[in-house]
Amino acid sequence: MFRKEVILVAITLVPCANILSAAQIDSTWVGSGRNLWKTPTNWNPTIVPENGMNTFAVTIKQGVVGLTTDHSINSLDTYGTVKLKGVGGIEQPDITLTNNLTNHGFLKMVGPEIFGRVVNLCDATIMVSYEFNVFGPGGLHNFGTVVLGREQMWTEYDIENSNLIEMYNGMCDAQGNIINNATGTIRGSGFVGPESILIDNAGLIQSIYGTLSLLARSMSNTGCMRSSPGASIAVKAGLNNQGIIEINSNSAINFDSNFTNDPNGIVRLLGGTLAARNITQKTDADFTGFGGITGNVKIDPGAIVRLTGPTHIVGDVNIPAGATLEISDGQLLITGQTTCEGTVHLKGGSIVFQGGCDCDSWNVINEP
Repeated sequence: MFRKEVILVAITLVPCANILSAAQIDSTWVGSGRNLWKTPTNWNPTIVPENGMNTFAVTIKQGVVGLTTDHSINSLDTYGTVKLKGVGGIEQPDITLTNNLTNHGFLKMVGPEIFGRVVNLCDATIMVSYEFNVFGPGGLHNFGTVVLGREQMWTEYDIENSNLIEMYNGMCDAQGNIINNATGTIRGSGFVGPESILIDNAGLIQSIYGTLSLLARSMSNTGCMRSSPGASIAVKAGLNNQGIIEINSNSAINFDSNFTNDPNGIVRLLGGTLAARNITQKTDADFTGFGGITGNVKIDPGAIVRLTGPTHIVGDVNIPAGATLEISDGQLLITGQTTCEGTVHLKGGSIVFQGGCDCDSWNVINEP
């Protein structure tokens, strides 16, 4: 009996001893210049951070850190100017995190793939200089600035932006959704996608430098979409607009499908072109300006479209009873067929029905 009791005690104590010996080690980079992660003397304490019996919370305050193999750690905090780079023929080494990669400074990613959640804090910057992939359910949460050159940033889950994603013909890609919060801006040129996702914009999406292509299967806009002069936005999906669409001179916003300006939605046409298969103006929506409109236009009963300068509509126009088209300070040229049972209000403007007009029962108000 006594011998069995001793054996049982020994069996239960061994696992406890293992648990007690494991610890989290706070590991700080002390390497100077360009150095390798795998070198113990680049760390304080002088142990290469690699989860095993012990786990590691890693801090890098400055430096160029070369990775020649994959590493697994608890967390990674970067400060100052830090470059993480795959070297030694390993272009995309993995850093697997139990918790987060949190950037407090200027972090330049040249290759490493992150398995875990990435958080870019206020006043911090992540610059992508090589394809940057983030795996795992945490995704990328940006409260600072992310800069994409001619490179791709991809996440397996969501990208949530609360400040600035700056694109210079880069690609911002997610397998989850792309959520641009009310304080967020996505601007520049390149591609945001892919076609399988939702883009939810409550902030600002702005094209500059060229064309910004939004490739998502669906899109919502309660914020602002703006095409800067000489730049365009190309949208794969249609849109029921509940925010602001602003199209500046020598620019365009093009929808591959239908565009509906919902109640409280605003379209400001400032010399550019709005294009979609069908364009519908709803009651209590605001549509003003001048420039180009491509697609079939319908103004719902009770709704009004105000054109304030020279405008060319390439498509059919339907103005049913109760709807109003107002034209001031310029000529409207309609290339397609016009059907009008509503009101056309000419306030110093004029209209040319190049494609013909079925307007027997329309109401014309002509002011000097």
